[in-house]
Amino acid sequence: MQPPDVNKAEQKQIEAKGFRDFLERPDGTGIAWIRRKKDDSCFFLTKDNKCAIYAVRPAICRLEPFTIVDYDYERNRIELILNFPFSSCCMGTCDEEPLPVEEIGKAAQILVQKILVLTAQDLNLPITDKRVKSETRSRLLRRTIEAADLQL
Repeated sequence: MQPPDVNKAEQKQIEAKGFRDFLERPDGTGIAWIRRKKDDSCFFLTKDNKCAIYAVRPAICRLEPFTIVDYDYERNRIELILNFPFSSCCMGTCDEEPLPVEEIGKAAQILVQKILVLTAQDLNLPITDKRVKSETRSRLLRRTIEAADLQL
């Protein structure tokens, strides 16, 4: 499982809770990933399998146990699927109450926005350009197909 990424707003919320030095150095795209412990678990997973930052966790964590599978930019819709098996989900969120649909939708919007920004940077185009939105959708669909192939 890939470690969660954080944007600047999410980083500030986590730091406001007193946490420091929890990020890897940003990669070539500028994405900052939450560090892993030596056992490869999330930096914020406690000994009793709880999320230490549950109230301020990043959007990718808020989306658990869902995954974005499509982004219909023409209708401004994001399609999600429920991860199965749940063992692929974060252990720190398994025992918590499910989020309201509105919060899941907001988390999905934040994640799509992150991908739009990265795609715009890659294509050297403004984020509002239809080609950026189309390529973002293509990237999400490719990721979905790759994930399905891994499960076969």
